[in-house]
Amino acid sequence: MEGSDPRGPHSTPGMGDHGVFAIDAARSGSAGEPRGLERRILLLLPYGLDAELARNELAEAGLDPELCRDIEDLVCKLDEGAGVAVIGEEVLAGRAAEQLFRVFDAQQTWSDLPVIVLIRDDGPLPESLAPLRAFERHAKIKTTFLQRPVPSLSLVSSIRAGLKSRLRQYQVRDLLAELNDDVRQRDDFLAMLGHELRNPVSSIGYVAELFEMAGLELRPERAAWGARVISRQVRHLSRLLDQLLDVARVQSGKIELEKEPVDLCSVVEQCVESGDASGGCRQLTVKLSACSVTVLGDRVRLCQVVNNLLENAVKYTADGGRVEIEVARDGSDAILAVSDNGRGMSAATLSQVFKPFYQEARTRTGRSAGLGLGLAMVENLVRLHGGTIAAASPGEGLGSRFEMRLPRLHGEAAGEPEAKVERSASGGSLRLLIVEDNVEVAKLFAMLLKTLGHQSHVVHNGLEGVEAATASPPDLAFVDIGLPDIDGAEVARRIRAKFPDGGPRLVALTGFPERPEDGGVFDDYLLKPVSRQRVEELLRTI
Repeated sequence: MEGSDPRGPHSTPGMGDHGVFAIDAARSGSAGEPRGLERRILLLLPYGLDAELARNELAEAGLDPELCRDIEDLVCKLDEGAGVAVIGEEVLAGRAAEQLFRVFDAQQTWSDLPVIVLIRDDGPLPESLAPLRAFERHAKIKTTFLQRPVPSLSLVSSIRAGLKSRLRQYQVRDLLAELNDDVRQRDDFLAMLGHELRNPVSSIGYVAELFEMAGLELRPERAAWGARVISRQVRHLSRLLDQLLDVARVQSGKIELEKEPVDLCSVVEQCVESGDASGGCRQLTVKLSACSVTVLGDRVRLCQVVNNLLENAVKYTADGGRVEIEVARDGSDAILAVSDNGRGMSAATLSQVFKPFYQEARTRTGRSAGLGLGLAMVENLVRLHGGTIAAASPGEGLGSRFEMRLPRLHGEAAGEPEAKVERSASGGSLRLLIVEDNVEVAKLFAMLLKTLGHQSHVVHNGLEGVEAATASPPDLAFVDIGLPDIDGAEVARRIRAKFPDGGPRLVALTGFPERPEDGGVFDDYLLKPVSRQRVEELLRTI
């Protein structure tokens, strides 16, 4: 493979007659080498230089360079992507350098292509080699100059260093793409959250305006209608907040499961009877095992899993479609599966469906698209129960199936759980204390307690709360955590100090999902907004 070198007077003896490399015995394997575009080595050594032999020697060192025919071929392949480019200084003659610079300048911000240039002269570059000087100063490539004859160990080492650098660049590219996708999903989520909040807030606002316009002429039936609208929309808002807080708690590891033997069949029956995830105009089929299918789990959280799966199936199934939920045994596993004949999922959606905030295009079934948190919460809760969940779909328009598997209890362990012991209810009116700095919230909460048949006294700061509890001890005190003078935990500690032998029950009111570190001064916690059902359950234990 002989030829003439345009800079013949500088020719140096070496490999063959042209002195491209001085070969030594250095060899290495390819274990751990990056693969793909980040491993692509482009080699352009023209004018009779022994490129073919160079490629063979590099291949023996575990590298696999691609020979380029000419500068146009190199530019084309660089545009596709590469890990390292190795070129002889001869290719920079004429307009070749300008062609390369156009490719380099078009690189994205993450790219800093390693380019190895084989030169004949050592030391400072001659003024006549302006293209080489331009290479040396170019901001968008990482240039290494190697003087001929190049020992193979030096070239292999330089190429491997370039490949490692290039691999990190591609990793940065992928990370940037992932971050951009996360930002896009966050923006989509915020837009969806604004939409989901706007509807219930608008409904409540309309009812308030109608009541205000009616004034004293408000009819009882109209008042009852407005109350139902407000109650329904508040439940919807509370559910949105619960989803946000639950995901935050799970991801931070602050959610705790109250596990006990639970029959999945009874969980499904409870969810279906409650109607929280009603099929509406869809045909809902329930298939339950003839035998109990018992797992060790948190009944409340398992109901949350079932409701979320059913809601998801209903959301993406048109009116008249079918939704099926099934509970069965499979060896040592308990299986709960929800399937439908709705819009189905693409392969891309299947790979993303359990990620928080992920959503496909909005459904056309007329239902809310939600926040994209339901299935993420399902996956987290199933994992906390020691199980797995998988999604499957034959394709778009062909329905979907979600299958949860949990370890099944056997023998005595699967027996009915012991009944929880509750404190006996007094059956009469309770004396309650409310310590809440939000005047309107405190007033409405007191009205709710009065409607339930209990007496309540309201104060709006912590010191007044301690004084009120000391002067006339209540049966139970509701204490807001975030008070303007001393916080709720300090209020509870001071009340406890006043009653070393007992005292009132203390319940925290908080807007935060996790329980604060308070040394156990509270008997219970209520997450705002507090539902009437939760308050009634709590008061029945007094």
